[in-house]
Amino acid sequence: MSGEITCLPKKGGGAQTMECAIGLSGDDRLYYGLENLFGHDPTYSLYQTGLRVKVTGTLYKDVLRNPDGSYYDVTGVIHITSIQKEVDEPSLPPSQPKPEEEIILREGERDSSFLLKKIYSDRVEGLNFWEYPIAVDEGHPVTLRVGEIVSNGCTVILTLNRIEGNTAVFLKTTDYNRPCPICLSGSTMIDTPNGPIKVKDMRIGIPIWTKDLFGKRVAGIVEKTSKVMVPQSHVMVHLILDDGRELFASPGHPTVDGQTLGELISKDYYDGSYIVSTSRVPYDDTATYDILPSGTTGLYWANNILLKSTLY
Repeated sequence: MSGEITCLPKKGGGAQTMECAIGLSGDDRLYYGLENLFGHDPTYSLYQTGLRVKVTGTLYKDVLRNPDGSYYDVTGVIHITSIQKEVDEPSLPPSQPKPEEEIILREGERDSSFLLKKIYSDRVEGLNFWEYPIAVDEGHPVTLRVGEIVSNGCTVILTLNRIEGNTAVFLKTTDYNRPCPICLSGSTMIDTPNGPIKVKDMRIGIPIWTKDLFGKRVAGIVEKTSKVMVPQSHVMVHLILDDGRELFASPGHPTVDGQTLGELISKDYYDGSYIVSTSRVPYDDTATYDILPSGTTGLYWANNILLKSTLY
């Protein structure tokens, strides 16, 4: 089915609330809910009202209800098998390769997520530091032969092109349509026993408040930190709670209950308050940040809102 991405209307012309339930306005002039859109589009490139898409999937005659108990005016819900833009953005002709740059590494040098440790005549060995879906500061051992690839899990792919003596030559492909960051804005304040500290100023060993397995607020220390560069197009969730607390973070940042911030919607109940809005806004910084507190839960307070670390 083809149609346009839209904010679904309420059944019976009910009052529209601040949230936008993304769905499909079909070419048949009917509305449809979209199940598992986030699973097929984790970077939110299709979350644009008016964007024409083609959806393949199974249609169920289900109702779609808003958290406030009202219903959306939909014919059914499509369980998505695939979804794509009907008119793609301009790109290079199929006969041409994707834009690439040649990277030369020697033993001990690093580019993106890959640290080159040893060069042999027929292979190289190194450590790969994943940046997505969870950023890590411990490298995973990797052996590459010519033609094999290593990736940071999202934006960057390195392909071993050739080995020349004591150097290894890679082709580096960067795709900013697959952004890594799932962390916090640099200005986010982290709750610590010494008062709030900006997340970008946090360092390993600094005291921090965390939550233990019994739900008690306890003091710990920062065990890990991360800083991930972002493209200019990166979008953040602006979470506003009805008690006045608010936060800017990437849509993929984990919540305390196993969801992500991008999955929260208006009227949801989170960390002791109801959500007023979860709008998506441009990000004007160059990196996102996260920290890992000591202990067994990975929980900490950011702008006094309880979150789970991406490094846990």
